[in-house]
Amino acid sequence: MRATFSFTELIWIITLTVLGLMLAIVLDFPLLLGIAPGFGMLLYFARVKAISWQDIASSCVNGLKRNKDVAWLLVFIGILLPTWAVAGTIDDLNLLFLTVISNEHFFLIAFLITGIMSFIVGSSIGSLSIVGVPMMATAEQLGISVFITAGALVSGSFIGDRTSPLSSSFFLLAHSLEVSVKAHFRAILPTMFITAGVSGLLYSVLDWTMNQGTTAIAVTAGSQLHVPDIALSLIPPVVLLIMILSGMPMRRSFTAGILAGIALILLRNAAFADWFSGALTGVDNLNGLWQMLPFILFILAVGMFSQMIEDTELLQPVINRYLTKTRSLSGTTRQSIGIATAVSVISPNQAFPIIVTARSLLPHWRTHFSQKALSRVLADSTVVFAGIVPWSLLAILNSSILGVPVWQYVPFAFFLTLSPLITILYSLKEAPR
Repeated sequence: MRATFSFTELIWIITLTVLGLMLAIVLDFPLLLGIAPGFGMLLYFARVKAISWQDIASSCVNGLKRNKDVAWLLVFIGILLPTWAVAGTIDDLNLLFLTVISNEHFFLIAFLITGIMSFIVGSSIGSLSIVGVPMMATAEQLGISVFITAGALVSGSFIGDRTSPLSSSFFLLAHSLEVSVKAHFRAILPTMFITAGVSGLLYSVLDWTMNQGTTAIAVTAGSQLHVPDIALSLIPPVVLLIMILSGMPMRRSFTAGILAGIALILLRNAAFADWFSGALTGVDNLNGLWQMLPFILFILAVGMFSQMIEDTELLQPVINRYLTKTRSLSGTTRQSIGIATAVSVISPNQAFPIIVTARSLLPHWRTHFSQKALSRVLADSTVVFAGIVPWSLLAILNSSILGVPVWQYVPFAFFLTLSPLITILYSLKEAPR
């Protein structure tokens, strides 16, 4: 199904894709409609180049299969969070956080807690599902900025998504670059520590300037703490955590978390009708299945779109032409990050940009520099961009869990936004290999 696209055709596809998705974000209409112009143009050029409908259909089916697990994950999130809300888990965890978390260091603690959790479970979605929602509820209770809190939580969640040996993106990048897990881990650690340190400092500054005078609320809330209720409410997130740590598939892990929540609803004699209504239409600011449906359809469409880009090798000639630096490590780093940005913008999932950038850039880096250096560069760009691009699947999942639009948390997701800059600066001190 490989085809040769002219530069003009590529520009048309990219422009319509990005413009459509940006308009969908700004005008608040479904992302599925936003991706339609770019997808339609790709289909048109494919037919012009004599690609058969059978090949197109086969590619689309493969794309649907690739993204079906992500779509199912959204379904489970749409059921899980309202279930925990009706069961009382989120309210009790909110109360617990109000009691034990220092409000004067709230943003920093949110960043660190999620960072540790994400490194343990190896998943940004898993860590946000376990601690993100109650932390957001605590921020609202204390009158603390939910946008900065969401940025801190997403930043922390990507520490593990990028760096944890349990993360799927960690293994995918190492495998695509043909480096050992140990070599990959050692290569990406230095900039992780630097970026996390700078991010922590920035959250401390925001805490110092914004989160003063909220301690009294936490003390009042602490007097209401009832340990047996808290212990019961911890069961669903603990079950989810154990399942993830045991290496169970995400669908099975989320199912266990939902069933534990339903059991808690029955134990506490809550109305089962409230659970059914919440799972369908949401509870408070937590989305239910109905609100998740547009995102589910978009994710499936993105699967087809990304698969066609991969099968037609739409981007490969441009990547090969753009990468010209052979002596300057920092110059090659900047060019590679530029390529990673472009691929991430037009391919709204995490796996495809990782594979495309890694396989496309590997020959150049292996010849002129090193695979380990490329490990660091892509970990600090392609991997984290999935949490920044507003129509990225991972960013949409983060937004759905936290209840904050992507464009509102991105300015405060310091770990994500600083990673490319830190890795460019780091390359300045590295001698070419």
